[in-house]
Amino acid sequence: MSLLVVIVALLLAGALGLLYFPWSGKGAVDRDALNRALYQSRLQELVQERGEDNPALVVELQRTLLTDIPPQPLPGERPLNRWALFPGALLLVVLSLGLYLKTSDIGQVLLWQQAERHFPALLQQVKDPTAAPLRMDELAELRLGLRSHLQDTPNDLAGWQLLGRLGLLLNDGETAIGAFGRAHALAADDPAAAFDYASALVRAGDSGQVRMGELLLRDLHQRQPNSLPVLEMLALSAVRNEYYPEAVAALQALLARLPEGDARREAIVRQLAQAQQQAQ
Repeated sequence: MSLLVVIVALLLAGALGLLYFPWSGKGAVDRDALNRALYQSRLQELVQERGEDNPALVVELQRTLLTDIPPQPLPGERPLNRWALFPGALLLVVLSLGLYLKTSDIGQVLLWQQAERHFPALLQQVKDPTAAPLRMDELAELRLGLRSHLQDTPNDLAGWQLLGRLGLLLNDGETAIGAFGRAHALAADDPAAAFDYASALVRAGDSGQVRMGELLLRDLHQRQPNSLPVLEMLALSAVRNEYYPEAVAALQALLARLPEGDARREAIVRQLAQAQQQAQ
């Protein structure tokens, strides 16, 4: 906002300076005095050179002086009041300000500054299990403030993981993939970071990113064959891509590892039946 005020002040000062700088008749007065001095000097030269028997030269000198005298204003003619130019100066400033606002990102800058101010309180609220859940606009503001925070602390693993979860909550797949990718790069040997990254790729990536996510999930499955989240994500990816034999295998493995009475078994049984039907 301070930058905007400075720009407006400079525009106003420049416009008023151009309109109200004393471009008065001083130049004309100075020119008249100079003409008179030149006339007297030249007249003395003529007298010294040829005496007073040169009336034609004197008349010609006077005529030259008269043609260089600016015309005088007619009686009753009033000069233009400079304050009459003030609306034009104000219009110039308004148009310049409007053009600046239209072509600049001042609105985004103001939102970013607001998010920076609110970030500590929003972060504290989201970490407090007893606090009220954040609204969607507050989550978006927290995401923006967290982005700014991570620019100053790029090695904050927990911060990147939180930004990835915010991206998924706000249906911002690009942010989720980018944030979980940074977290995975910071903790390459952490299975949880690898799973978050693979999940984001499968859920929100393009075809190439989905394939990369599947490779990560298969690698995780080899290292953790009894991981239920990994099996669930493998099954989800296979169903989405219509790889029904792979989906059947993942759902059967998942069903075999779920304890009896688990609430998820009924939904998985239905998914397994649908996948088996599609695989035929």
